[in-house]
Amino acid sequence: MKKWNVCQPDIALQKYLGDNFSISPIISQLLINRGMTDIDKIRSFLDTNPSELYNPFLMKGMSEAVSRIRKALDKKEKILIHGDYDVDGVTATALLFFTLREFGAEPVYFIPDRLTEGYGLGANGVEEAVRIKAGLVITVDCGISSHEEVDALNKQGIDVIITDHHEPPRVLPDARATINPHQKGCAYPDKNLSGVSIAFKLCEALSFELHNKSFWKRMDLVALGTISDIAPILGENRILVKEGLKLFKNSGSNKGIKALIEVSGIKKDKIGAFEIGFILGPRINAAGRLGSAGTAVELLLTDNDKRAQELAKKLNELNHERQRIEKSTLKEAISKIEKDINFKYHKVIVLHNEDWHTGVIGIVASRITDRFNRPAILISTKDGIGRGSGRSIENFHLFEALTSCEGFLKEYGGHQYACGLTILEENLPGFIKLINELAADTITAEDLVQSLSIDIDIELSLIDYKLAEDIAMLEPFGEGNPEPVFCSRGLKLSRPVRILKGEHIKFQVTDGNKNFEAIGFGMAKDGDIELALRNYPAFDMAYTVSINSWLGVNTIQLKIEDVRPSVPCRP
Repeated sequence: MKKWNVCQPDIALQKYLGDNFSISPIISQLLINRGMTDIDKIRSFLDTNPSELYNPFLMKGMSEAVSRIRKALDKKEKILIHGDYDVDGVTATALLFFTLREFGAEPVYFIPDRLTEGYGLGANGVEEAVRIKAGLVITVDCGISSHEEVDALNKQGIDVIITDHHEPPRVLPDARATINPHQKGCAYPDKNLSGVSIAFKLCEALSFELHNKSFWKRMDLVALGTISDIAPILGENRILVKEGLKLFKNSGSNKGIKALIEVSGIKKDKIGAFEIGFILGPRINAAGRLGSAGTAVELLLTDNDKRAQELAKKLNELNHERQRIEKSTLKEAISKIEKDINFKYHKVIVLHNEDWHTGVIGIVASRITDRFNRPAILISTKDGIGRGSGRSIENFHLFEALTSCEGFLKEYGGHQYACGLTILEENLPGFIKLINELAADTITAEDLVQSLSIDIDIELSLIDYKLAEDIAMLEPFGEGNPEPVFCSRGLKLSRPVRILKGEHIKFQVTDGNKNFEAIGFGMAKDGDIELALRNYPAFDMAYTVSINSWLGVNTIQLKIEDVRPSVPCRP
């Protein structure tokens, strides 16, 4: 069962914030739990005014990048935008493409094929730049580790500007300019930008110089990429995402996104971070996972309604195929874990298979990490080469671990929670042994117990429409600003449990004073939850609060995070 970590209330600070902002103690405590204790910081968090964005020229390399791009525009040089195949890279490519075109350029974009070329600026990207006679290559969401490729472009007389948000290596490529807030000597205050957010900062800087702010029409792209990349929805990302969400809800959104919303069956007035992250984002990602991400870029760039519909339907079909392959791969991975993994010795789950589709192994690694609460790396091998993708838990820095294992790796990159790597098949045993030795020194037994962070232990009778509306002030939710989780004790069923579509559970819950509808998505097969609900006189429930609209009627709905038997006399 999950370990519940309930935040301790700070009554004095609740009162202080309540007096300054006229907010309830519950909302005050939610802000406190998110590290919001400074008055100015809270005001900025609640207001999210675009005027509070930092000057883009504070970012190291920005002045040099803008100067070089202006030169390319003046000389009408061919500019190649080199993107990446995930949503972050695709949206960054489209955003920069639109912006450069507004300034009179005729840019060309290139996205590597995940299956045949792998991540980042590679040999094919260099060849494409040479083929089109580019004078300048601008990378978005990649390039920070591409030393050989940058050197090759330099030898061809092609300048390179790198924009990236991934962890930089000890020595940077010899680019004309590098824009990455993580690089040494960069004093930019916000280090948590997504790839598309950094592309936005470049567009913002260019617009300052060239007096054209049309890029603000493209904020939906920034929101789409940032949410899908699971970047923290705090600081500048929060401002940019909120501005972008406004476009999703009116006619300002681009035609490709509109078509994707329609084919996905999302109601326009219901689009928020969840719909973007779990419905739209995966459909755009599907193009790069199973084929060419160029389909997704074309969708975002097209101005033709009919073509937008065709491309959106294609992405929807690809996503269904991705789900099928993912399900099959997860089943095989679980089978290998049961046969090959000894949890006593393997704190990092490393699995490899010749038949696995490289487009889905990252998603499956995430599923395994969620299920077993251990770092997981899945590797697909072919012709002696393995391409892998990994996900991690809070107390194991995956990128740092790979750095310590670099003697076994051909290539690697990523950050604390996710990575990509290339490895010779013959090096797999040594790599598996070493990364587990590192984990043994780092990961404690407590780290491996799945935990649930709970904001407030609350009486169920305190839940009402006013609270649900106040919680909405904290949106958009996401990484760094999770949807608030509450728990209530000693609850009972007021109506029996129903099973929906064989996967979800739904019931009415009461504390004796109020009744609410509760729904648990994907929880129908959870034996612990079924036991707590059916066989115990009372149970404790962790949940989130939202307003559900159905046929014009609004009701409060509790989305279940966990259920467990109540324990008498629990403090």
